Amino acid sequence: MRKLSFKIRFVMVMFIVLIMFALHNNFWSWQFDAQFPLLFGFMPFAFSYYILYTFIATAAIYLIILLVWPDPPEDLLLPLKVEEDEYR
Repeated sequence: MRKLSFKIRFVMVMFIVLIMFALHNNFWSWQFDAQFPLLFGFMPFAFSYYILYTFIATAAIYLIILLVWPDPPEDLLLPLKVEEDEYR
């Protein structure tokens, strides 16, 4: 993910945010609430939709973090680097 340029990562994040915004404003599911009053006999359709939305939002946040989280500075990583010869 780090090999992508900042502009491409920024466009990907904005695309994810727009998709999540569109999914959150689920005006199209109002018709399904009337057609399917209960899914599986006990769960309202809107509630099951938001359960699925929660899983999708979790994956989207994880992907956004992978795309935009900054790398630590090299001077912090130098003490943590281990030479390969130490284990041979």
